Amino acid sequence: MEGYLKKWINIVTRWQDRYFILNDHILHYCEHQGGQSKGQIHLKVAAIILVPEDPLRIIINTGTNEIQVRASSVPEKIEWVNALKRAQESCQETIPRDSLKEVNNILTDIWVTQAAFDETLNLLVPKLERQPKYVELVEKLSELAQKIKMNVTICTQLLEVEKQKLESQQSDDNQTLFQSFRNISTRIEDFNRQSSEISTNSSLSIQDILEHIKYDQPIKYKNLINNAVFQKIQFTNQQSRIALPRTQDPNEKIKVWSFIKDLIGKDLSKFAVPVYFNEPLSMLQRLAENLEYYQTLVDANQEQDQWLRMCYVMGFAVSAYSSNIDRHKKPFNPILGETFEIQNKQFRFISEQVSHHPPISAGYAESIDFEMQMQTDIKTKMSPRTMEVQPLGNIYIKLKQFNDHISYNKCTTKVHNIIFGNMYIEHIGDMNFNNHTTNDRGVLTLSENHKMVGTVFDNNGKEKYKLKGLWNDQLIARNVQTGREIIVWKRYDLPQDYKNYFFFTKFALNLNLLNIELIKSLPCTDCRLRPDQLALEYGFIDLAADEKHRLEQKQRLRRKEMQIAGQKHSPAFFEMIKEPCTNELIYKYKGNYWRKKGEGLDLF
Repeated sequence: MEGYLKKWINIVTRWQDRYFILNDHILHYCEHQGGQSKGQIHLKVAAIILVPEDPLRIIINTGTNEIQVRASSVPEKIEWVNALKRAQESCQETIPRDSLKEVNNILTDIWVTQAAFDETLNLLVPKLERQPKYVELVEKLSELAQKIKMNVTICTQLLEVEKQKLESQQSDDNQTLFQSFRNISTRIEDFNRQSSEISTNSSLSIQDILEHIKYDQPIKYKNLINNAVFQKIQFTNQQSRIALPRTQDPNEKIKVWSFIKDLIGKDLSKFAVPVYFNEPLSMLQRLAENLEYYQTLVDANQEQDQWLRMCYVMGFAVSAYSSNIDRHKKPFNPILGETFEIQNKQFRFISEQVSHHPPISAGYAESIDFEMQMQTDIKTKMSPRTMEVQPLGNIYIKLKQFNDHISYNKCTTKVHNIIFGNMYIEHIGDMNFNNHTTNDRGVLTLSENHKMVGTVFDNNGKEKYKLKGLWNDQLIARNVQTGREIIVWKRYDLPQDYKNYFFFTKFALNLNLLNIELIKSLPCTDCRLRPDQLALEYGFIDLAADEKHRLEQKQRLRRKEMQIAGQKHSPAFFEMIKEPCTNELIYKYKGNYWRKKGEGLDLF
């Protein structure tokens, strides 16, 4: 069987046409019919995976290689799946008689290659060691070589054991042979998992970590090597967590009157806030929290009903408020030029502090389903009883499948009883949504007691959907014509003991997680490397206050020097433009962060 399918390339070029040819048990692909082969995947031990959320997608995974393809229709997908499975079953039933000989050849080749590698390394290392600048490189190369040798040895021994079992059985039971190869794969996976667990649980000091990067990343080395906060912490390669390193008293009472009385009637953003008013997250990370319910945008992009798509976007927009239930503390104000990144299988996100006065954080997210452009430009006011936060400007979302360009504004947030009584937050006002592609619009009104109601209108002003719900629970859309109701957003359960960890959601708990891998790979500007924020997370309150003061003083000095020199800060990854859909000035992503990061971590 052969024909064109869409193949996933990467997050930039996304799905591209490729010509696939199924020959025996091997699936080949090239850029066009009759072109050179660009790759292949063997079906003998491959898993053929179907994706319920995407009825056109097929994933083929061998454990060491994976490709994702999409058919143009469901019948075409079924035809390909059946052909792939028939080819797989056929090759599993008819393993060649000389398969053991082939295994012998593979084993011999592995050992010969390993010996040649060792010989080459032994010749190279003494030459490099004579040059001081290559000493660290030699150590790293030797370490990697040892790890490769260990893994190759274990894998080869496993293969040898299984080969001997087959020879002793003196049977051509093809299913047994196939299962033996499966056993090898399972045992190797067990070994890799155990190695990963050892790597995750072992801890290193900041000196041990930085020793490997001091020549490649001298700025990061200089910033962290003698920092008091980083010296107090042992880092691991933990990938996620369900708790912070230290608990925080959720009933903590702070005497705030002496501080707040000077702020009444003024803009809070222009004052340096004591560290005990902060939570251990930056405003850049708070901006990233908008993506906690990214799946709602994925659902929107896959929805055929254009007005229900708008309902999903409205659900996504209000989801951001559900993450700040009982969160009364202020995020850290980022230093000018500070950044934050997320890169995972679902989306990637970059934010940057683009302005100091007024403080503005700009952010951009992208996936195969959507793009999102946002910024935190706010006005804050204090009164004797409340603090009011008024967001300025719009958030912009593009749903890629239908080229929907949607903008919406955020409503006003009020924090009540900031001095006396039980503090609480409410979100009130209208959120207005506009689809600039279809000219549909929507409005969502938030009021007291978490209530919200809304309507979606078509381009003629006719009501298509009515919405109702609570911003701390869920949002339900009802089709005006059919009466059908659908939940377009529902809040996730909060983590156990979340009250002891600044009332963070599971998503927020992991935003400031800093492990060995990230210390090495993050740019110097990433807010996870801020010592004051990290100190607060670990409960080092005095150190956090000292570091916060030091960084703020350093920023003031830098700003003064730039003023004297007549220089003006220019954001590295965002630029101010007039948004064509709304004609407002926004900081738009330049598209250069990931490329620049690839050029060298010490460049920014």
